Amino acid sequence: MEIQKQNMQIDLRLSLIDAAQCFHWVETERGFAAVLEGNAVWLRPGDAFEDVRLRRYLDLDRDYDAIAREYEEFPAAQKAFAACPGLRVLNQPPWETLFSFILSANNNVVRIRSLVYAISRAYGAEADGLYGIPGPEAIAAASENELRALGAGYRAPYLVETARAVCEGFALDALQDMPYEEAHARLTSLKGVGDKVADCVLLFGCGHAEAFPVDVWVARLLHNWFGVHGSRRHLGQWARERFGAHAGILQQYLFHAARTGAVTL
Repeated sequence: MEIQKQNMQIDLRLSLIDAAQCFHWVETERGFAAVLEGNAVWLRPGDAFEDVRLRRYLDLDRDYDAIAREYEEFPAAQKAFAACPGLRVLNQPPWETLFSFILSANNNVVRIRSLVYAISRAYGAEADGLYGIPGPEAIAAASENELRALGAGYRAPYLVETARAVCEGFALDALQDMPYEEAHARLTSLKGVGDKVADCVLLFGCGHAEAFPVDVWVARLLHNWFGVHGSRRHLGQWARERFGAHAGILQQYLFHAARTGAVTL
C-alpha cells in the first residue's frame, strides 16, 4: 500500500481535536482556537503558519514522509499512516500536558475536555473569550474540594500535589534533555503519574518521540497487529526497542487508526 504524502500539510481538526493528544482547543466560526502562551490564537486550514513558535507547536518542520518510510515493513503501520494524512504530534508545554493527562486517567475524551474547560475557566487566564490552562501556581493554591466540585474527583489531590511539586522546583523543562528512562522515572515520582501518563507527557510535551503510551487500545493493537503480549510496561518497552526513535509518532497513528476503526483490530 502506498503511503499518502504528508508534506507540510496539517489536518487541524485531526491534530488539535480528534487525535486526543490535547483537550483545550475548540472549533469556532473563526477557526480552531486556544490560548497559547497567554494569547488567544485562531488557526484556519490553509493558513501559512510562519511563526516559528507556532510551527514548532504544530510540528510542521518534521519530515513525516521519512518517518512513514521507516515502518514500511509493517502493514498495519502503512495502513495507519495512509488513514491519517495530516496528523501531527504536537509539541505542547510540559505543564499543560501533565495537567491534562492527570485528568485523563480512567476518563473518556469528552469528559476530559469538559474537565479541562471547567478547571481552566475557574483558574486559567482569560484571553478574548477563551481560557488558558491554569499554571501550576494557580492549581497549587486551589483546594481539593474546589477541584472536586468541578469534576476532578479522586484526581484533585494528584493535581494539587503535583502542581506544588512543580512550584517547589520539580524541573519539567529539564525532562527534554534527559535520557528517556531518567525522564520517565522522574515523572512517575509525581502523584497521579503512572507509566501511561508519563509517556504522554514525554511524547506530547517533552520532545521524546520514542515514548510509547500504552492504553487499552494500544495494548490490543499490539496483541492483534504485532503478536506481542505482556504487561503494558513490557509492551511499551518492546515498542520502543522495535520501533526506535519515532516509536511514539507511530503510536499516535496506530492509536487513532484503531480508535476510529480506520484500521480494524
